[in-house]
Amino acid sequence: MWFTIIGLASVGAIWINSEPTIRLRSLYTKQNWFFRLINCTMCSTFWISILYTLIWHGNLDLFTACSSAVLSELISQKLNSGTI
Repeated sequence: MWFTIIGLASVGAIWINSEPTIRLRSLYTKQNWFFRLINCTMCSTFWISILYTLIWHGNLDLFTACSSAVLSELISQKLNSGTI
């Protein structure tokens, strides 16, 4: 379970800091509901984790989704600060 949380957090941090996602987020408007879901690291990782647990395990695991979202935010902040 911990490997899943760390893996999903890493995927979320990579997703939000990748160049295609940055270009996609530049099209963000407040009226578009989809861009609100992927606008920040914590939000996008939460939804990635929810989809992963629903598809892979067949149930809703909020602990995994919340834990990976918080960890991905910490990873993203560390990556963006430039001091690893």
